[in-house]
Amino acid sequence: MQTQLTLQLGLLLIGLVTGQTCPEIPDTGVTIGDPVPIKPENIPKGCSDYEILVARGTSEPDYVAGGGKFGIIVGDPVVSNVTAKLPGARGYPVQYPASSAVITGTRQGSQDVVNRLKAQAAACPSQTFALVGYSQGAGVMHAAADEIPKALYPRIKSLVMFGDGYKRLGSTLSRFPSGLNEKARQVCATGDPVCNTSGECTYYHLTYIRPEYIDPAVDFIVNAFKN
Repeated sequence: MQTQLTLQLGLLLIGLVTGQTCPEIPDTGVTIGDPVPIKPENIPKGCSDYEILVARGTSEPDYVAGGGKFGIIVGDPVVSNVTAKLPGARGYPVQYPASSAVITGTRQGSQDVVNRLKAQAAACPSQTFALVGYSQGAGVMHAAADEIPKALYPRIKSLVMFGDGYKRLGSTLSRFPSGLNEKARQVCATGDPVCNTSGECTYYHLTYIRPEYIDPAVDFIVNAFKN
């Protein structure tokens, strides 16, 4: 059942639909708003050179058939591509349910991000970080950024947000705190109404798995870690 779901979702997200202004979203078996199971066993142990903290989108499942732990649309392809290009990199799945309970979920997720950064920074003096958020997960990263100690800013090398609802609020309100915002990249698909004020098609909010969105983000993260 899970394999069938991931195949259906993969086909939906990768496939290009022609002749339609707003392609119809087929039934993938995902009920938007349902919580995603939190799996503490997926938390990496010890230290690494680089760690990518990923906050998934609402109800975004993992690509289980491919060993994913971070979300099939954004987190799984980002982490798998970065780790392939950069030895010593790994991912961390932010521990939050990504459900329709956005307020409590954002609080839980942002606190997890801050706690993880503090703990790893203390335990692993040479480890550096990237923050990746998709959809609701981007809101988690915005909330976390307000609580991250400024002493940790130099160790956060990049922030990449996909389908970020804050982007609709304009360049001022969508900014991260000074010291982090300069390292941030926004990825917003044409037509995505979540991040684009002229967007009218929810389908495009689900297309970030495509190489034109993933590949530049991966390069951005890898280059930031190296510099």
